[in-house]
Amino acid sequence: MNIKVLVASAVAAFSSLPVIAQQAPAPCGLVPSARQLEWYNREMIAFFHFGINTFEEYVNEGDGKASTAIFNPTALDCRQWMQTLKAAGIPAAILTAKHADGFCLWPSKYTDYSVKNAAWKNGKGDVVREFVDACEEYGLKAGIYLGPHDRHEHLSPLYTTERYKEYYAHQLGELMSDYGKIWETWWDGAGADELTTPVYRHWYKIVREKQPDCVIFGTKNSYPFADVRWMGNEAGEAGDPCWATTDSVAIRDEAQYYKGLNEGMLDGDAYIPAETDVSIRPSWFYHAEEDSRVKSVRELWDIYCTSVGRNSVLLLNFPPDRRGLIHSTDSLHAALLKQGIDETFSTNLLRGAKVKATNVRGAKYSPEKMLDNEKNTYFAGKDGEVKADIIFTLPKTIEFDCLMIEEVIELGHRTTKWSVEYTVDGKNWITIPEATDKQAIGHKWIVRLAPVKAKQVRLRIQDGKACPAIHTFGVYKLLNDATIKNLGKCIDCTVVFRLCGCGAAV
Repeated sequence: MNIKVLVASAVAAFSSLPVIAQQAPAPCGLVPSARQLEWYNREMIAFFHFGINTFEEYVNEGDGKASTAIFNPTALDCRQWMQTLKAAGIPAAILTAKHADGFCLWPSKYTDYSVKNAAWKNGKGDVVREFVDACEEYGLKAGIYLGPHDRHEHLSPLYTTERYKEYYAHQLGELMSDYGKIWETWWDGAGADELTTPVYRHWYKIVREKQPDCVIFGTKNSYPFADVRWMGNEAGEAGDPCWATTDSVAIRDEAQYYKGLNEGMLDGDAYIPAETDVSIRPSWFYHAEEDSRVKSVRELWDIYCTSVGRNSVLLLNFPPDRRGLIHSTDSLHAALLKQGIDETFSTNLLRGAKVKATNVRGAKYSPEKMLDNEKNTYFAGKDGEVKADIIFTLPKTIEFDCLMIEEVIELGHRTTKWSVEYTVDGKNWITIPEATDKQAIGHKWIVRLAPVKAKQVRLRIQDGKACPAIHTFGVYKLLNDATIKNLGKCIDCTVVFRLCGCGAAV
């Protein structure tokens, strides 16, 4: 046979082979919206609890009776807040424009209980404006907490649920219309049980009309409109597992369905991932007596691993003081956390390993894609095959005490059981107790473990709802306490931290 005929026959035969192996896996079950994907990619968000409570003695939940005159920050500088967040690597922030006390940080046309009757700037100030302008200047995403519960309004003899529905709608309209792009609105469930779902539906329409990309944090009766959910505590600890899916009943009834909030439900009827809120101090609002009780870098690292590292987004509160500034200790600890995260995860010890897998979809989705540090590539298995063993063989023995894995969340929750093992001699595989029979993966899952030395590492996908789709897998060496303490020496003296040259707060 002519050589040209042979080549032509081979090409024709290859072309006739099924191409399904190179096609992307189909989504499995519920999947995130574009808003939820953007929210997940933030990983951390700052919370700023600031208001009339700041100027009362150890008050975190004001009763709505405090005089507006006491609100008088002496050196308010929202740019300093953003400098803190930039140094901490936090790309978004939410301001308590109105907390439960009802005091408004903008000059609302619909109440006198606002900054327009405060001593600050002779009633001419607007904290919300300064906040969103600073966010824009520093390239951060601005969000608004507009507390549904209003204790000041309750003091009015004219108060009714219907009247308040319209009152709140007017204020929501101001914030959603007059301050540019708003990326998240926070509907706290505390004290708001009387506000029914039809009331929230009225407010939801305002958000969607004016801010279509805005993520809604919802609870209780606002649950039908929620993009993200509360995860059930204020300690910074998401569940294990922590599924992005849950049952809508769990969001509506927080007291009876804590597990459904904290852990989610694999087969839940709603894709509403968890947002993990915690304050860097014991309280949500600033109190000088807590200056010595700011969470340490080690504590913040623990919180990062149990929030971002458990398929959640961390909402970390920084309460501005009576000057209107973030305290230097808070700023420093957040910056050191960022340095610790960067130094830990900048070096995947599996990079350069030879990779083999028992279930490979095709070259486009080869297991090496888990190590390439590219956002748009991933490993995937064959349709109908939910299990896979992926072995990473290293050129030399490594020591690690942390691992991180990321699923392709656009394709839904797929893997439901996975483990990690290691070997030194290539024969005897040893299980890692901390990484055995894990369940959820989601956007990111971090496991800390007792240090091990390995020449080979094996990721075992043991069960799932569909073929695996893994974006990233890596093992890392954590920073020890001594190294964490020394991180501060790398920070220059800046107006952000008010630091001396050695990194100590002054």
